[in-house]
Amino acid sequence: MLSIEESAGYQRIFEKGMEKGIEKGMEKGMEKGIEKGQQESLLDVTIRLLRKKFRKIPREYLARIKEQDVYVLQQIIDSIFDINDLKELEDYLQ
Repeated sequence: MLSIEESAGYQRIFEKGMEKGIEKGMEKGMEKGIEKGQQESLLDVTIRLLRKKFRKIPREYLARIKEQDVYVLQQIIDSIFDINDLKELEDYLQ
């Protein structure tokens, strides 16, 4: 007598579930990878713009900038022409 795990129906359902699980895992992994890539790109642009505007950026500011999420980095980039002193970055850094 066949156990339920050995039946053809169970095997098809199991395989379909595995396929769906793998697809979902790959989608989530890709989303995370895209988000991370976007954050790294924005971080690079933020630092480059700040260096171009202020020449030198103290290490403590660089460290804090690197901790910021995509939203904050976008805010800094959008406000780059309004930031006239490095101390004004305090308004953006969490």
